[in-house]
This record gives sequence, structure tokens and C-alpha cells, in this order.
Amino acid sequence: MPSAATIPALIQAEAVDIAGWPGDFAVYPQGAREKRSAFCPDPAPEPELRPGWRYLFKESDHRYPDQFWGEIVAYRVGCLVGLEVPPAFAAWNSSTGECAALIEWFYAEGRERLVLAGDDLQRLRPNFDRRRGSDHSMGDNVTLLRAYSHSGFLTTDWRAWWGNALAFDALIGNVDRHQDNWGFVWEGVGSPARRARLTPLFDNGTALGYERFPHLTNAWNDQRWEQYVSRGRHHVRWQHGDEQDRSHISHVRRAMQVWPQICPELRRRFAGLTSADLAESIHDLPNLMLPVRMTPERFALMLKLLGRRLSLLQQAIL
Repeated sequence: MPSAATIPALIQAEAVDIAGWPGDFAVYPQGAREKRSAFCPDPAPEPELRPGWRYLFKESDHRYPDQFWGEIVAYRVGCLVGLEVPPAFAAWNSSTGECAALIEWFYAEGRERLVLAGDDLQRLRPNFDRRRGSDHSMGDNVTLLRAYSHSGFLTTDWRAWWGNALAFDALIGNVDRHQDNWGFVWEGVGSPARRARLTPLFDNGTALGYERFPHLTNAWNDQRWEQYVSRGRHHVRWQHGDEQDRSHISHVRRAMQVWPQICPELRRRFAGLTSADLAESIHDLPNLMLPVRMTPERFALMLKLLGRRLSLLQQAIL
């Protein structure tokens, strides 16, 4: 097991059925996949759920019906290495047959407010291309984060946060940590806030080989798997306009060089992790019954990718 403290995962005994949950089912425009919200009933129907709390019901891309499982796997992996990832559960709506990841809201509405990094980066760089995110750079991120840190507003160690985010994304193969997939949770609503923390690592579904169909990868040899993993790219560029190597592992190495103080924490979190740990953390998911199940083939594909990416990550951090 990894030596860093793990976070106990909330384990569901069965798929969550949100049919009849109260709420306006508001649709959220950020991202490529449809996301709607609803409120957990009070009392909660399952012990892992928070009564009266808002949840996102995040569906898959229609081309990849089982994509939503990636959010749940990412949550379990985050718990395993002690990183804050919003709890995510396998869910469906029995009245419509829709399946999705049910993701816990990560800030207290009415007492806190979320500001996506894209909002601040647009102010920092007025011509920021928010639609494509091609301007999203670590250089601009650092400028923003340093300003908030030096002012005393930011309570999070932003170097450790980004080091952990890059390593986590390298492990799950996340290619979509764009400017609206991280941000700040500010204390207070309706008055000037003076303290903020960085968000949990949310929106992790564009990862874990979601776009690969298991029946087409069964015949892949080791070289083909290596090619697939090596093509993975992080969304963020290191500097504005820089189109050089954006591979997950190169970003981890670069972060460790630029911020050497993060190295001990990355090693504590990831150096002792094993493929067996990863398998154990998600072993129950294929047993959950809902119309779009995690098949044994999808389970095996995810574990194969996690294992290979873990090996590369450990080589990079040691």
C-alpha cells in the first residue's frame, strides 16, 4: 500500500436510483457531456449519500455508453493515494433508463462559491480562448496562483496541488484538466471573500481508455499498448504558445524539477502503490447491477492501463 494516508472510500452496496429525487435537474454547460443536478432525499436512501445535498448526474458521451465508470474509478484511485476527489457513485434513473456517475457537490452552497480558473485566466489574458482552451498554460496558472498566495487569500499549497494533479492525471491518463476543470472555492457569498482553497480534482471522465472498446484492444500486443499510453497528453501547456512535449510523464518530471519541494510528497503517495492495490480498490464495481454495467472486459482494460501508467509514473518520481 502507498505510505501516504489514504482516504476511506465511500463504498456503495448497490447502484443508486435517482428516480423521484427532488430538484430542478438544472443542466450545466461546462464540458462536453451532459450534467444535471438533483438533491439527495432526506433521509438519504443509502448510507454513503449526504441527505439534502446536491449531486451531479453526469452521463457518458453517447458514443461511449460506459464512460461514466471512469469517474467512479478515478474517485476510488484518488482515495487510495490520499487525494481529494469528489465522491462518485454508479447511478441510474429507473424511470428513464439513463445511467451516469452521481458526483457529490464539493462546496457548501450558500456559504461558499466556486470560481473556475477559466474566469480568472480570462481576466489575466483578455484574448484567452476559453472555447478551445489552447491558451491554458502552467505559466499563466502560476502567475494567478502566486498572486492569490502572496495576497494571503489562498490557503492551499498550490505547488503541491499541481504536482499531485499532474501525477494523478498521469496515472489515470486524464487528457482534460482544462481551465474549467479546476478552480477556487471562496469562503462567503455576497461579500468580498478573503480566503480560498483550490478545488478537489473533479471531472475525471476523459481518462482510463474510455474511448477504446475492449473487443478491439484484446488483440493488442505490448508494443501497441505502449504506443497508446505514450500518446497521452495533458491539456495544460507549460508556457503560453509552447507546443513542446506535453506527455503526462514529461509534465510530472518538469514539475519536480521546477518545484523540488513536491518530490517527497509524490513519492509518499505513489512510490509504494501496486497494481494489486489498484485492483482491490475497484474490485466491487463489476458487481453493481444497472443497465450499463462495468463488464469484466472494461475492468481488465482499465487495470491494464492503470498498471502500465503506474510503472511509468514510478520510474519518473524515483
